[in-house]
Amino acid sequence: MERKKILFVDDEPQVIHALKRDFRKSSYQTFFALSGKEGLEILEKEEIDLVVADMKMPEMDGYEFLRQVKIKYPEIICIILSGYTESEAVYQALVNGTARAYLCKPWERETLQNYIDQLFAIKKSLEDKQLLQVVNSVSYLPTLGKHYQKILNLIAAGEDLGKIAEVIEEDPALTIDVLKVANSAFYGQRMPIASVKRAVVLLGLNVIKDIVLSLGILNSFKKFGKVSIEIEKFWEHANLCNKMIGFLYDTFFNQKLPEEFSAVGLLHDVGKLFILAYFPEKFFQIIKEIKKYPEMSLKIEKEIIGVPHTLLGGYLLNWWNLPYPIIEVAIFHHEPNAPGITNKKINALVHIADFYSYKILNVEPYYYLIPEAFDILEIKKEEIEEKIEEFSNKGKINAAAS
Repeated sequence: MERKKILFVDDEPQVIHALKRDFRKSSYQTFFALSGKEGLEILEKEEIDLVVADMKMPEMDGYEFLRQVKIKYPEIICIILSGYTESEAVYQALVNGTARAYLCKPWERETLQNYIDQLFAIKKSLEDKQLLQVVNSVSYLPTLGKHYQKILNLIAAGEDLGKIAEVIEEDPALTIDVLKVANSAFYGQRMPIASVKRAVVLLGLNVIKDIVLSLGILNSFKKFGKVSIEIEKFWEHANLCNKMIGFLYDTFFNQKLPEEFSAVGLLHDVGKLFILAYFPEKFFQIIKEIKKYPEMSLKIEKEIIGVPHTLLGGYLLNWWNLPYPIIEVAIFHHEPNAPGITNKKINALVHIADFYSYKILNVEPYYYLIPEAFDILEIKKEEIEEKIEEFSNKGKINAAAS
C-alpha cells in the first residue's frame, strides 16, 4: 500500500527538528518546510495527503498558507499545530473550513501520531463503497444556503455585531426563526428578545453561529414536506442535546466546551435526518425494530438502509466542510468505547446527552445507553443524572417564566 504523505510547515527550526524525530519511524512519508512559500513549492512537486501548519509565521502566515492550499489542493486535509490557542486566525480557519482540525503546542508524539492516524481512518471510512452507494442513490445532497454561509463567514471573520444582525435581518424568515430559537426556554432569557441585534449581543456570537448553522441545515431538509413535522421534532431534540452537552461539560470540567465542539449536539445526528428525509418508510421501519432491540441499533440500520446513520452523518458533515472533530463524534457517538477516538470524553458526553435529551422530551430513546460512557468520563451515572434533572428543571422554570 502506498505510504501517505504529510507536509509539516513551521518557521521554527527546533519545531521542525522535533517533528522529524517524532515521525522518523512512522509509516508516513514526511516533508518539511520552514515557510509557507517553501511549503507551496513542495506541494507543486509532491502529491501530499495532509498538511500540518503553524499559524504564526513571518511573511506568509499560517492562515494565508492554508487558504492557498485549500484553493489549489481542496482534496488535502489541513490541520493547525499552534501555540496560539486564542488566535482569531485559528478560529476563523476552523469555522470557514480552511483547516479541518487543531492541535496545541507543545504536543505529545503519540497523541499527534494517533490524531493523524484517526484523520486518515475517518477519511477512509467516508469512502466506504456501501456508503457511497446509498449517497449516490439520492438525486441531490442538501446544502447550506448562500445567505446562511455568508452569515457564518461574517461571524468567522469577527465582523461587527450590528453588521451581522443586519445581514440576518435581510431574510425575514430567518429573522423570525432566530428570534424564535433565541426566546426558547433553554436559552434562559427571562425578558423577551425582540430584535436580532439584541439576540446577538445577549447570546453571543458562538450561540448565534450555532443557531444559524442549525437553521441552515434544517431548512435544507424542509422541502421534504411529508416528514416536516418529524424533522421539527428531530431539531427540538438536537437543540436540547446541544444545550445539555454545554451544561454538563461546564458543570463537571469547570470550563466552557471547546470552540470546535460548540455545535456538536446540533449536528451529531444529522445522518438520522438524512434517512428520515430521503427514506422515510425505511426510517420508520428502523425505529420500529430498534424499539424492540435497542442494543442492536446500528446493525439494524445497516441491514435496512445499507449503512448506519452515524456514517451518513459523517459523510454529510464532511460534504459541508465542517471540522474533523465534529465528524468524528457524528461517526462514533453510539460507540463511545471504540478504539482510536481522539476526543473520548466529549464523544462519551454526546452519547449520554443524546439519550437523556430524549427522556426530557418524553420520548423513549431509540438507542442503547452504553454504561462504559460514564467510565470514560470518570463520573458516576447517579451524579450525571442528578445534574441532568437540575438542567431539566431549570428549563421548565424558564419556560414557565417566559
